[in-house]
Amino acid sequence: MTSTSGKITIRDVAAAAGVSPATVSLVYNDKGEVAAATRERVLQAGRRMGYQPGWISKVFRSGRTNILGIAVQHGTTSAWERTYLPYYRGIIAGAALEALDHGYTVTAVRVAADGSFDDRFSLDGMVIVDPRRDDPAVTLALSQGIAVIAEGGCLGDQPEGRIRSVRADVETGVPLVLDELREKGARRPAFFRGPSDDLYTELSLHAYRTWCTAHAVDPIEYSLPEDHRPIDGARQLLSGDLGELDAVYCLNNTYGSATVAAAAELGLGIPDRLHVAAAAEAHEAAVDPRLVYLALDPVESGATCVRLLIDLIEGRSPADQLLPVRVLNARASA
Repeated sequence: MTSTSGKITIRDVAAAAGVSPATVSLVYNDKGEVAAATRERVLQAGRRMGYQPGWISKVFRSGRTNILGIAVQHGTTSAWERTYLPYYRGIIAGAALEALDHGYTVTAVRVAADGSFDDRFSLDGMVIVDPRRDDPAVTLALSQGIAVIAEGGCLGDQPEGRIRSVRADVETGVPLVLDELREKGARRPAFFRGPSDDLYTELSLHAYRTWCTAHAVDPIEYSLPEDHRPIDGARQLLSGDLGELDAVYCLNNTYGSATVAAAAELGLGIPDRLHVAAAAEAHEAAVDPRLVYLALDPVESGATCVRLLIDLIEGRSPADQLLPVRVLNARASA
């Protein structure tokens, strides 16, 4: 006799195998002592009837929930919607689709400034995007036995525990973009960044400084203050108060768009009088062919983060991943 709902239950399997529901539970949860012949009889009955153990049963059997979190840390900042949200969307999309292929589920998890987060989901692992220096969210997650992938890498001392990093190879990409600007005629590019301190920013800035030293160029660096609009920062940068410039490398496409808008206000034609480059997703590069782009792929990064995270959760020891980047410009796409 089967359940009136049509779904095969543990009681149905027990009746078919001639054992108690408790025995079926022990067999499917791999708990306790069950005679080999009884175990096989239960499993055969389950297979014949098409029984699928529920989610709770799987949790007890494996000790895992198969739930992965994407830590959302910048949601309360003024730059969230313009700067971080588009990138997070790509990360979450890539992570969710990859997780599905491996039998895992992804959820976004809000993280407070002190690193605390909602733990109602009993996470097996967490992806933390652009962690801050010695990020408390990383420390807290590891202390709770949660495996961590630092998307963008960790700034500061590498914490101990199950942690790996996935990041774009900006050390190679930024100089390539600056070389492209130089080939187009630019001789003094500036660097336009946001207020956050993370490894992506630090590595990009270091690559810019190294390139300037190699080409005997005095660097011009502009960091957007907290709670300032990117357009206001671009206006100040292009005003000449920080030094004369003929190009701007922008840490993301939000600053790139602001620079283009400020240049239009000041009558600086692009690329005749000002060259602009920005790190952005590949599809954004088609919006304004006058710019040079360092193409990032958050969807692929999210998928890579999940693959490494599952490796850590399941006891393997994957290596950190450095993702290649591409330089896109009007000449290359013509």
